[in-house]
Amino acid sequence: MFIDSNVIDFFNNEMVLAKFNAEKDTALARQYHVSAFPTVVLTDKEGKEIDRIVGYSKPGSFIKTLREYAQGIGTLDDLLNRSQNQADSLRILGFEIADKYKYRGSKDEAMDWFEKIIELGDPVDSLSGEARMAIADMYRRDRDYMKALVEFASVIQDFEGRPFAIDAEIWTAIVYRMKGDTATAIGAFEDYIKHYPESEDVDYAQKQIEKLKNPPEKKP
Repeated sequence: MFIDSNVIDFFNNEMVLAKFNAEKDTALARQYHVSAFPTVVLTDKEGKEIDRIVGYSKPGSFIKTLREYAQGIGTLDDLLNRSQNQADSLRILGFEIADKYKYRGSKDEAMDWFEKIIELGDPVDSLSGEARMAIADMYRRDRDYMKALVEFASVIQDFEGRPFAIDAEIWTAIVYRMKGDTATAIGAFEDYIKHYPESEDVDYAQKQIEKLKNPPEKKP
């Protein structure tokens, strides 16, 4: 993205680019709650965050988003203001707001908005499914594995046969692996393969089983 000629011209003429390695500049990473890579944080002259872009984006879309942010369009503040007057689209706006809070490290605010999305709609519609998966994933990221497992189990039960349940089942196996419960993780990956043999994630699950059953030897 940063090697594209249009992006280079953009930063040469419209904005100042400062690149940091968040794994080395840990104080700066903590200051801006950088938890995913790449993250581009747009700030004002005092260093206060205007908004951010998380993940990779096509050059044209990247430049467009930064220009809109600079004009106050699509920022967290903009979405919060719009949420006061757009009741019909509040759940959709709420998802954008929750995501922005999540990547800023404002977990309580993100959780409140995800829960609001569920409360305002059908608890088993698509937006609620996305919100419930996001809540489970936030617990996983916080290493609160038991709460994550409870949330994923609830999704599996309520969305049986739907994509959310399929995703929640493999994430359940991943959480057990992260938790260090090797035997349960192997069983969960095996169950996933048994339940969804045509899934594109079967190869991934098989590789995880192999790694768990044959861990690399630790160097002395």
